[in-house]
Amino acid sequence: MANYNRRDFAKLVVLGGIGYTVFACADDPKKDASTATKEEEKVTPKIPELLPENIKLYQKADAEYQDLADRFNKRFQQSPTYIAQCFTTQGVADAVEFANYKDLKVVVKSGGHSFEGFSSTNDGLVVDVSAMKKMEWRPDHSLSVETGCILKEIYNEMLPKQRILPSGSCATVGIAGLTLGGGYGFFSRKYGLTCDSLQAITIVDGQGNIRHESGNSAILKACKGGGNGNFGIVTKMKFRTYQAPSFFQAYRCKAYKLDTARAKNLLETWFRYTRSLPNTAFSAFVLNGKTLTILITNYSNDNKGVMDMYNALKEVSDKATIGSKRPLPKALKTFYGVQHPIYFKNACAGLYKDFAEIEGCIDDVISKVISSRGLIYQVNTLGGNINSAASEKRSVYPHRSYPYLSELQSYWDKPSQEVSRLVAFKEVQDRFYKQGIRAHYRNYPDINFKDYETAYYGKYLPELKAIKKQLDPDNRIQHPQSISL
Repeated sequence: MANYNRRDFAKLVVLGGIGYTVFACADDPKKDASTATKEEEKVTPKIPELLPENIKLYQKADAEYQDLADRFNKRFQQSPTYIAQCFTTQGVADAVEFANYKDLKVVVKSGGHSFEGFSSTNDGLVVDVSAMKKMEWRPDHSLSVETGCILKEIYNEMLPKQRILPSGSCATVGIAGLTLGGGYGFFSRKYGLTCDSLQAITIVDGQGNIRHESGNSAILKACKGGGNGNFGIVTKMKFRTYQAPSFFQAYRCKAYKLDTARAKNLLETWFRYTRSLPNTAFSAFVLNGKTLTILITNYSNDNKGVMDMYNALKEVSDKATIGSKRPLPKALKTFYGVQHPIYFKNACAGLYKDFAEIEGCIDDVISKVISSRGLIYQVNTLGGNINSAASEKRSVYPHRSYPYLSELQSYWDKPSQEVSRLVAFKEVQDRFYKQGIRAHYRNYPDINFKDYETAYYGKYLPELKAIKKQLDPDNRIQHPQSISL
């Protein structure tokens, strides 16, 4: 038996049954001499001291396990071997050391919104940082947040102080996953991607080392668009924030009982007028079966481009409304979305330069969406200051030149509906692929994307592979689409 003093043993056992598991594996008398000799030549993983103020470790038999195992997407029901609920950065480092000691792969969970369930696993360790929610303001209006924070918590902190981030609107999305893949929202055409406001991070690498990165750090740069569960676990982020606008206004145009020709004409019109929107405006084209909703938002009195677009679409829509100028805190809550787990399939449907890139396949796509229950095709405006040369130099987000981002969505109530929904979903994806659509947004992943690393990271893939080799040479941190060594 290994030499542990009483204090070391108590630290392991205090976590429950897992302490015994670690202790029992520390020294296996069944190993033969030749095996022991070979292992002595390697660097022996450090036995972690799992203190309860830093980390709690759970197995399937534990009462708390299932609540921690649940994710936003009910399509995935995964059962990790262990869940490490971490409360501090040291707890995250201890969890990684434990994974190294037990030779387990590591996945990371903050908000738990991964479209493809990449924040869980069936045969490894989940490092859960969702309990880490501290926030701290600096005199320069920068905000440091722990990565268990979700968007509505951050808005609740920022908006009373009249500050904003160019982030999304889904209330329960984690700030970490959003930022590390890029991040965009209503304010991004003026202020850039969410990751462009990221000034510093604390990150635990695949070897359990705690690193603080800022300034011109290559690691910080890699986490601006390339950090989703690839080579480290970010525990703290420092953001630049911006003066919040005094109001927020929404314009909506709706069309019903659409056929393919009319929906296509509306889409062409939408593309044409979005080119003239001011940077304070955002728009989304949302085709849900035979019903179309076009949303335009603005938070500036400069709304000539907005009104030109609204009036043109009003002429070819069935219903059009202009909302009042509302205070931002109230207006944002309109877009918070569903805040409980649901069955769904979402994925990127490509980034586009203009309508011409999809003209050859859009009739087939629209026809399939119109005829398929629960299928949604959405196109969002990017552009503006997202396409910034200065921001590109400080990030690895490769798609700044694309002014449009599209997505497919499907939702259902019962597991028995899943197969038919996914068949229709895949048919639309295949049509875009045949059209040559290859660029995809990392935060909207799909397990079936061919050559996904290039699709997500483009020209920055070699740079990210070098960071992976530096921070996680044993590929400890991994999921089905993480960067490979």
